[in-house]
Amino acid sequence: MRLAHLRCLPSFQFHVQSRKFCGKIFLDDDSDPQFVSVLNNIVRGKHSWSYAFNNPFIIASLRPYHVEKVLLETLDDPRLALRFFNFLGLHKNFNHSSAAFSILIHALVQINLLWPASSLLQTLLLRELNPRELFGELLSWYRKCEFSSSLGFDLMIQVYTQNGRVLDAVLIFKLMVDESNLLPEMRTLSGLLNGLARARQFCLTLELFGYILNLGLQLDGFAYTAVVRSLCEMKDLIRAEEVVCLMEKSGCELNMVTYNVLINGLCRNQRISDAIRVKNSLSQKGLRADIVTYCILLLGHCRAHEFYHGMELMTEMLGLGFVPSEAALSGLVEGLRKTG
Repeated sequence: MRLAHLRCLPSFQFHVQSRKFCGKIFLDDDSDPQFVSVLNNIVRGKHSWSYAFNNPFIIASLRPYHVEKVLLETLDDPRLALRFFNFLGLHKNFNHSSAAFSILIHALVQINLLWPASSLLQTLLLRELNPRELFGELLSWYRKCEFSSSLGFDLMIQVYTQNGRVLDAVLIFKLMVDESNLLPEMRTLSGLLNGLARARQFCLTLELFGYILNLGLQLDGFAYTAVVRSLCEMKDLIRAEEVVCLMEKSGCELNMVTYNVLINGLCRNQRISDAIRVKNSLSQKGLRADIVTYCILLLGHCRAHEFYHGMELMTEMLGLGFVPSEAALSGLVEGLRKTG
């Protein structure tokens, strides 16, 4: 067969045996290394990719497993691998395999290119693949290539969580721990717990929290916030306060968000005095009540019809330079009006 159409690539030596079937060219198995070598030369060369991939022989011969091999041979330069991957997808409408996605995702996180890796995972999710199978694909290439960073799995949990698929995210976490001996980072676990709480999966939030603690993993204050929020929504305020105590003993950095969630839960259940107690204890923990704290308490006083205590609290707010929210102020004014 004449290969004159490859003259545009004079630096490549390409000798193949091919056969025709229904007008299409198919490469024999033993020619694959040579074809992959040509692809590597194109990718790493200085010639135009558009010009090279307009060659009808290359386009007709290119298969997903060829791309996988090129990606494996460009692991030393993940940015170049990503350019090649995107070029084929955007300009040649090439349908990449899940394996190619997996290889590239792992390669990118090794050099901390987390955004493009996350974007690739978002694209994979659009294919509606089985989460267990997708995890298996990622795990297979993680082991084959002996990648050092397991952040690709963290991104998988994060992307599922961001897309509202929190149950799939929990599945990936358990597959990491139970079947692969891999552990996610703290921020991944925190995001997962908060995602479950936002989805009102309160019981599962508590179950996962206990599972994480039993593994001996450390959590941050925002993870504890998700658990406190869940318990408050379940009206289990005693356990909510116990979790706050556990957080304080854990040594993690405390934040006002957790305490505001607890104070809000107490106020919504008419436990204003307990909410004030929590607020007054903040200075002992190195924290200060903020405007959110005061607005929550002010609304709590209004719900409990304690309008004069609300007035005292608003005076305290103004003395600290805090301006009450419209909702809090309206509630107080309306309550005072009704009481004459």
